[in-house]
Amino acid sequence: MMMTLNGETLYDTEEYEKNVSGMRIKIRGNSTGAYLAQHPYKIKLSKKYDLLGRDDTSFQHKEWLLLSMYVWNPKMTHEESNILYMLGSIVSKIVGKEWTPEFNLVNVEINGEYQGMYYLMESVSRGDARVILSKTGFMIEHDPFWWNEDKYFKTDSQTNNYFRFTYKYPDSDDVTDDIQNTIQNYMNDVENVIYNNGDITQCIDILSFAKWILIHDILGTDDTVGCNRFLYRKDNTSLLQMGPVWDYDSSFKSDGLSTLHTSDLFYYHYLFNHPEFTRIYLNLWNNIKATLSNDIKDEFEKYWSKYSNTFDESMSIHQKKYPSEGMNSFRSQIDEIISKMTDRINLLDNYIQTNIHHTTLRNTKKKHNIYNLNGQQLNSSTYPHKGIYIKNGHKIVVH
Repeated sequence: MMMTLNGETLYDTEEYEKNVSGMRIKIRGNSTGAYLAQHPYKIKLSKKYDLLGRDDTSFQHKEWLLLSMYVWNPKMTHEESNILYMLGSIVSKIVGKEWTPEFNLVNVEINGEYQGMYYLMESVSRGDARVILSKTGFMIEHDPFWWNEDKYFKTDSQTNNYFRFTYKYPDSDDVTDDIQNTIQNYMNDVENVIYNNGDITQCIDILSFAKWILIHDILGTDDTVGCNRFLYRKDNTSLLQMGPVWDYDSSFKSDGLSTLHTSDLFYYHYLFNHPEFTRIYLNLWNNIKATLSNDIKDEFEKYWSKYSNTFDESMSIHQKKYPSEGMNSFRSQIDEIISKMTDRINLLDNYIQTNIHHTTLRNTKKKHNIYNLNGQQLNSSTYPHKGIYIKNGHKIVVH
């Protein structure tokens, strides 16, 4: 793999030699990997390097991602956005999430064939400048695609088949029965406290959990099933924390709070019954709401300064490969998001102040149990058409 800028070579992995040089690449993602014309990829370098070119060895890592530019979103002009990753990153940093993956925009060729413009991004993984974990810590994912993994576990509270927990660290190949039993028992204990109104201050980092859901509420996401939910424990004496926010594709689809806030498929439906959790969440919101709109605008202007001369030019090349994508200019997308966020913040403040304690707006577990591979719930008018679906955690094919 070679990286260049204006004809100058920035980095060259040289030829592949295991654990010495070169790199490996594979298609990543579930629905995106299967359906997007522009495939997302996972890159694994043989030797650690910072592909974003920062002058700090702590950023060096083997695992990197190439994420597709196209995001289908019916709330956006032409039902498309190329910069929701930027928006999610901005909001995550403003709220103060413990770690937000960084990215750069790149044009990609594979074996001499142009593949389009991509986000080159840090992956959610253990690292000195990523998710910091000791060898006694762990990171797991609340995963709707658990059936696609070699190793997973369920807790006593997971009575449906929508989700299981899969491993980010340790690697599933390194998870022994003893390790799995330890993590599984720990998660059972945590969930017993959450679901039975115990003292959550003794088992979860409340601030970390509150930041995660506030980010989704600000964005107005609507993805209760497909959204990536990472949880981690730094070591065997630490509290459980929510990992980085990852999925921003469904931003603006929810007019009120995010559906993750009210769904009983994850913890937040129950956490807002704990007064201490609600208090910390409200404090977070009240501390940022007055300047949030201007802060988002200021951060987008920084992206404009960085990419304004190259974004639309690269997208015009991208369109030759994917003619139906990239219909909106960089400037128009920024202006649209800033406008939507300004309107949303005013609405959201009223909604939070009047509805924050009402956590039973929707019981998704009882309403639906059919999902498409984008994690969207389906009803009788959209199912069953030809395609692949998830029903009770199992893949079904309709011909």
